[in-house]
Amino acid sequence: MLPRMELRWRIIRYYLPYRGRIALALLCLAATVGLNLLKPWPTAWVIDEVLPQTAATQPEVDLGYTAWAPGIPEAILGAALALLAIYLLASLSSLGQELLVIRIGLKALLRLRTELFHYLQKLPLVFHHRNRTGDSTYRVAYDAQAIQTFFHRGFANVISSLATLALTFAIMWQMDVWLALLALGIVPVLWITIYLFAERIRAQTAAFQQEESEVLSRASESLGSIRVVHAFGREEHETAAFRQEATQSYLANRRLLNTNAVSTLAVGVIMGGGLAVMLYFGAYAVLDGRLRVGELFVFLSYLAMLYQPLEQLSYTAWAMEGATAEMQRVFEVLDIEDAVPEKAGAPPLPAGEGAVRLENVTFGYEEDKPVLHGVSLEARPGETVAVVGGTGCGKTTVLSLIPRFFDPNAGRILIDGHDIREHTKASVRARSSFVLQDTILLSGTIMDNIAYGREGATQAEIIDAARRAQAHDFIRQLPYGYHTEVGERGVRLSGGQRQRIGIARAFLKQAPLLLLDEPTSALDMETEAELMHTLRDLMDAPTTLIVTHRLRTIHHVDRIYVLEDGRLAESGTGPELLEKGGVYARLYNQDGAGKTVRAEEPR
Repeated sequence: MLPRMELRWRIIRYYLPYRGRIALALLCLAATVGLNLLKPWPTAWVIDEVLPQTAATQPEVDLGYTAWAPGIPEAILGAALALLAIYLLASLSSLGQELLVIRIGLKALLRLRTELFHYLQKLPLVFHHRNRTGDSTYRVAYDAQAIQTFFHRGFANVISSLATLALTFAIMWQMDVWLALLALGIVPVLWITIYLFAERIRAQTAAFQQEESEVLSRASESLGSIRVVHAFGREEHETAAFRQEATQSYLANRRLLNTNAVSTLAVGVIMGGGLAVMLYFGAYAVLDGRLRVGELFVFLSYLAMLYQPLEQLSYTAWAMEGATAEMQRVFEVLDIEDAVPEKAGAPPLPAGEGAVRLENVTFGYEEDKPVLHGVSLEARPGETVAVVGGTGCGKTTVLSLIPRFFDPNAGRILIDGHDIREHTKASVRARSSFVLQDTILLSGTIMDNIAYGREGATQAEIIDAARRAQAHDFIRQLPYGYHTEVGERGVRLSGGQRQRIGIARAFLKQAPLLLLDEPTSALDMETEAELMHTLRDLMDAPTTLIVTHRLRTIHHVDRIYVLEDGRLAESGTGPELLEKGGVYARLYNQDGAGKTVRAEEPR
């Protein structure tokens, strides 16, 4: 957890680009404070200066009309107009300050949210595997809003309250020293109350935010897997699990709201007690001749101005405690070290033909549990190489290491003879295209999804890639053709259609290295045969690495590497390995007998 001063300094840095607007907001704030201090004086002047003159001019005998001293109506009208002008100007300056503060706070929120989302995008897959998507989403959508609370509730309220306190007390001191000192007697009691509640509110806010994150994660996970939920009739189970998470959030929220309510009651009682004491002693000050009636009115008005900032500061302190807990969660993410770091000043990967070589690579998602043990393999330019093996042997892990989704614990990976850790991740990933077992489409049109991997592609290039992927015909039959919305994760398309969109995406990218991860395992035999024909066209040009458990689809590729328990068991062509009668032959025979070896990798 960040120390409080360091946390606040990091928050302030998000506002530094808006120094000019902050200065303008301070000017508006100063004008508002000054005008608020003037508000009681027109009324006090009428009470002490005008009304006594009116009483002095009243005749002792009632003549049926009111006798006014010369100039008194004009004086009253002038005071009323002055009061109206003060209130109008104070409202306008307060509005200007509020609009500026809101705009600055929203700008900082936009900047923080964008930075947080960008950093989440850059964090390696190991982070996303270990953290629930709903929790990360909550931090971006909700926790980040605390930076606006810091400015809106903190900057404006604290500065305005402190300025009002200082000026109000100075004027009260000039009017009556003893009453001013008595008014200050409430301050220690108030701040002790604030202190007692502040830490509890911070802790309860942090607990509530965590529970809300769990609710969002549960809802996101369940709704994202709705097909599985329906298929297994688990609607009631998911509802019960959600109710349990929501109940924990409800209890945390109730504790927080109860604490806020009790703290508000305590502050209100203290403020009311202070006003009652001051009214009592202030009335005696008038009777003793130390104050005039109008001055007592000003004094009591200033007393309300004195206590209102103190009350506002107490609420601000509690709001800041809650915002502190939320910002801690934001900076927890921003302070995570990248497990796949990029060297400072790393150059981009030079252009090449896409040759890949793994040299004695050892890797584990957890360092003490390696998935790969000293694996070495190679794919020369233009070759098609397959990596096969049983469940959990590390096939998919090999493909994940090549674009630096993870870095090996030992050994190195070379593309065209260059160690990929010495170059920028963006340039390494730009050299490869992926076709996955389950093609993931993003919300948007079919055209958007095909062009996702190549910014600036023309419509003609997109259509050509779709033709080569044999997707053009079914796309034309859709209601809006290439402008058809695919829905979240492409739910409006069949599995075969999504795969063809993924293949079209790879055709369009035209990268020198093609990585195929179980590209047909989720499809029926007929669709698989059609897609393999399409994939062979895609594999003609680039260097290709394919991971699959359907061995008959890759039996005649240039070279096959067989993994067993994370180690390289054998390598060679399909016929050579079949003749050896080793691991490959066993898997091949199982595949031929219809026994499927699934390729689910550890996460």
